[in-house]
Amino acid sequence: MTVFWNIWVVGFIAIFLIFMALVIVKYWRDNHSADKNKTIDTFDGIDENDAPPPRLLFISYLVAFAISAVFLVLYPGLGNWKGLMGWQQSDDALSSPVTDLTMEMATLNDKSLLALANNKTVTASGASLFENHCAACHRRNAQGQKHFPNLIDNEWLYGGTQSDILDSIKKGRHGAMPGWKGVLSEDQITKMAYYIASLQPKRRNLNAPQVKIDLGKDIFAEYCASCHGDGTVANTQIGAPLLNDAIWLHGGSIEEIKHTIDFGLNNLMPAFEEQLTADEILAIGAYITEQRLEYDAKLAALDPESVKRGEYLVNAGDCVACHSSEGGERFAGGLPFKTPFGTVYSTNITPHVSEGIGSDNYADFKAALFDGKGRHGYLYPAMPYTSYQYLKEQDTQDLWSYLQSITAVARQNDKNEMIFPSNIRTGLLAWNLVFMDTNPLSYEAPKHAQLTEQELKEWQRGKYWVMGLGHCSECHTPRNLAQALIPEQIFQGNLIDGWNAPDISAKELYQDRWDIESLTDFLHTGHSSKGSAFAGMADVVKNSTSLMTRKDIRTISRYLLVGDKNNTIPANTKQLNPAGFTQEAYADKQFNAYSLYAETCGACHGEDGKGRDPIAPTLLNNGIIMHSDPFNTIAVTIRGLSPTYLDEERNFMPMTSFQNVLTDTELANLISFVRYYLGDRKEPVTAEQVKAVRQQLEKAGFAGNLHTTPDMYDHKDGDIDID
Repeated sequence: MTVFWNIWVVGFIAIFLIFMALVIVKYWRDNHSADKNKTIDTFDGIDENDAPPPRLLFISYLVAFAISAVFLVLYPGLGNWKGLMGWQQSDDALSSPVTDLTMEMATLNDKSLLALANNKTVTASGASLFENHCAACHRRNAQGQKHFPNLIDNEWLYGGTQSDILDSIKKGRHGAMPGWKGVLSEDQITKMAYYIASLQPKRRNLNAPQVKIDLGKDIFAEYCASCHGDGTVANTQIGAPLLNDAIWLHGGSIEEIKHTIDFGLNNLMPAFEEQLTADEILAIGAYITEQRLEYDAKLAALDPESVKRGEYLVNAGDCVACHSSEGGERFAGGLPFKTPFGTVYSTNITPHVSEGIGSDNYADFKAALFDGKGRHGYLYPAMPYTSYQYLKEQDTQDLWSYLQSITAVARQNDKNEMIFPSNIRTGLLAWNLVFMDTNPLSYEAPKHAQLTEQELKEWQRGKYWVMGLGHCSECHTPRNLAQALIPEQIFQGNLIDGWNAPDISAKELYQDRWDIESLTDFLHTGHSSKGSAFAGMADVVKNSTSLMTRKDIRTISRYLLVGDKNNTIPANTKQLNPAGFTQEAYADKQFNAYSLYAETCGACHGEDGKGRDPIAPTLLNNGIIMHSDPFNTIAVTIRGLSPTYLDEERNFMPMTSFQNVLTDTELANLISFVRYYLGDRKEPVTAEQVKAVRQQLEKAGFAGNLHTTPDMYDHKDGDIDID
């Protein structure tokens, strides 16, 4: 700056500050002569009095002058004065890249994106330019968000070569897809959505029959194949994506897929060739390439064996069941947990930096898993950290490795809806201090058990699975008013989503005649001589225990059947021994219900109650029929059941609801009759018990259906009261 302009700037600033000081002094003096009772003027009947300005106003001006003085001493502002901090314009992140980039690019011969990605000056400029022009859509970390693609993976809608990437930045992109609402029926669109979701290599919990998926495939072939082929090949010419990977640009839940099919898409990325220079476009491409290479290096650094073990452990822990919404993307969160204190939603645990756990490190992960302490506060105990605290260090590291390797999903977390003071997370520290038992697990065999050396090893391994990663107690144990598990009642059952997670204590299992083989069959396949899994337990088998080795499942069965502290088999416990439908049953006068059984149940479950494969499971010796608590037997008759879709060859047919078919008295007699002869339970079920369960299910929105369907969960009112 020349001497003239230096003097002019300094003089102008000095004159301005002096003028402002005189104005303030004037008003300060006038302030002493102000009379709040003196009326200066009247506007629309409102008097303006000569009241003095508040003292705070003058204090604020004094503070502003002081800050201005400090600023002008520390930073440039008075002509050529550079300030004590030595700051200069080139330090401005928004102003330096262009100048530095132009000079840097002029010296380079190799301007390929791979070469430029290793040039820190170029990528620093690219990062600044990306922040200004791209981050609003693609996030600062370039991992994208819903409707805006991830730019640091190796999947590109329009091709991932250097030419393709630069063309996308220069020319922009315009992706369009027609909507099929009004052309296809809602049922056709639903079937197509299930088919598209089924294309993923690791299929999600779709709860849809294969016939529905096959019909969806035929509809897809007719209306979508011209752009998407069979869904397994991308069309980079028009930006039609792969549909058989785990990347869902516009949301991958069944509802989101249906919405995309219904309304189509009209996505537009602007062209930047007139806004940015060629060097700036190269710099942005270099920055994206740098981030992609760094992410690839991060993945390559993961131990493949650790990732493989971690996947097994994630399955064993059934992480996908809680961290995926109904029909939603794996590990992307969004599943609601209704509690007496409000609704908690599971979180996105994919490695997305802004939406998932991509910004966490191993210490953060371990703190959440062991201590229930997240980066943004303490976690609600719906996250079973009270069980996960028992994991071994190596297993924890393997879990972390696997979760770092999966596809990053840009699904934003849902906001919890907790009432005061439960919404104050600091209070959860007190919950941990009061209710969380941090003592290590004891692997000493219980005194009542007589085990061989091999059986003891199985028992110990089974305890690790059940009490740790499997967290079985979290569902099957009653909770107190603070929603903490009651250790003295471990495995004695708990009501969840209108079903009873049944009593699986050693006493109950022994009494109901479960053994190693039947329980292992049940947990490993969902089917056994004691009946089949349904509802939430079917999902556990599908997503978790069926993916474990039978050897590991056997250890779980061993532990549950043997028992433990607070889980013993009293010496006087007798095993049930159902007789089946004897001649006495056909002529029974106590319940007088065989004819009713034959009309309502016999067609599917057989006249003898032994089931008809693959139509319906056995009721004789069935674990639920024999169970001491008749809740689930009553609930099944009121709710009905859909197939479990565990095994296409063994899927039973839907069970009709008797909600509007039988009265409470008729249901009570029918259930009592079945439990008496097929379950050896002598205590009759009363009409009052049936009425109580019916009212509870009606209140929760689970009663009155022909049978449970996936759509029931997709469209269920989120505000209903689920016990």
